[in-house]
Amino acid sequence: MARRIAAIALAAATIVSGCATAPNEIAAPQTGSSAAQAAADAIDAGPQPDWVAGASEDYPRLHYLTSRTGGDSAEQARQRALANLTDYFLIDTEAVGMTLQQAADAAGYELKRSHMGPSAQTVAAPEVERVLEKIEVVEQWFDNDANTYHALAAVPRNTAKGYLQDQIQALDEQTREYMKQARSDPDPFVQAGTIAMAWRAQQIRAQLQQSMQHADLTGRGIKPEFNLALIKQDAENLLTTLQIQPAGLEGEPNAERVAQLIRGGLLTQDLNPAAENADYMLRGSLETAVIGERNGWAVGHGTLKLVLTDKVTGRVLGSTEWQVEVPGLDEGAAIRRVYEKTEYMLKVKMRDVLMEMAMQ
Repeated sequence: MARRIAAIALAAATIVSGCATAPNEIAAPQTGSSAAQAAADAIDAGPQPDWVAGASEDYPRLHYLTSRTGGDSAEQARQRALANLTDYFLIDTEAVGMTLQQAADAAGYELKRSHMGPSAQTVAAPEVERVLEKIEVVEQWFDNDANTYHALAAVPRNTAKGYLQDQIQALDEQTREYMKQARSDPDPFVQAGTIAMAWRAQQIRAQLQQSMQHADLTGRGIKPEFNLALIKQDAENLLTTLQIQPAGLEGEPNAERVAQLIRGGLLTQDLNPAAENADYMLRGSLETAVIGERNGWAVGHGTLKLVLTDKVTGRVLGSTEWQVEVPGLDEGAAIRRVYEKTEYMLKVKMRDVLMEMAMQ
């Protein structure tokens, strides 16, 4: 379903990966080593400037976003100051529990991977380059008494605000498109997936809103049009209307046991397992084995595969696979614990599993 949605998105959603200096990745403002040394030698060591402990007269808050930092070296102080401002324009996908591709699909426009943020999973729209080019270390100072370097970085407030506003408005427009699609589709499973995509888009927006509150002098940013919690609740409520038949893989000796595990997961998450007249079938298989010994314990391993299908058409609607590894006192105990861990995971994650399938 996500592929169909992406086709009508604002632009193709892609993630570009590679080394940090590749042209198709977002590059942070950098300082060459020779230039950095020359700059360090020329740093003012006179009286303390106003910006070290207060506001900068030359770069006032009215017109600039600024960051002041200290470091053991001139280059360390510079890079810290640049990084603090750069972070305002990045999306940490790990913080919202998304992969890079999921974030791009949800946003509905192109995102590029960045190595600039503290997380390995930071992304930003390509237009961020015009903002990053304007982030500069505008002043430095060396504190002789503390033997510390200080740096002041700045970016024009209007530049920062304009970029963030564009991204937020694009995410809101994409969210409206998802909600429009959900209202027009009669299938509650498709509706749930489309609304869940809207929820992801708004999760990304919430991160940018935090930055916008810094860029906006009023501190308000752009008032959200949608309520994150209510969007997610709408999607989950639709899942509770589905009639799902749990099943194991035919021919497998543990098929009935796996079906019962799936049934338990559905019931625990307030979903509806149905033996007959179900619209959907959730079929699972669990392969178990003892893969060795570790510190005197037998190590049990399990591979759980789940596939959701439309019972009328037989069409596969979504699938997922988990790996489980647990220790046991002996081989029998290790296998038993694989089943117990699988049962626990299904009871905790079943709703999320179906939501992910709906977005596939």
